[in-house]
Amino acid sequence: MDMARVSEFQSSRGPVVIESSTPTTCSSCGRLLAPYEKAVRFTCPSCGVVVIWRCSKCRELSNPYKCPNCGFEGP
Repeated sequence: MDMARVSEFQSSRGPVVIESSTPTTCSSCGRLLAPYEKAVRFTCPSCGVVVIWRCSKCRELSNPYKCPNCGFEGP
């Protein structure tokens, strides 16, 4: 698609949303994680399917997390 047709499409229908995203939350405490905040992201050590996010506070306190897919519980 050439740029002229793309700009025509955008102006006639408003902005085009290509991809939406859900806010990242800590898997332990459920708090929203800001983009600049220190946090860690990893897949479940047991099943490897679910992505788990943990904030720095939950990591320091060793708060438990639970995988919603397989039920694995970690520190």
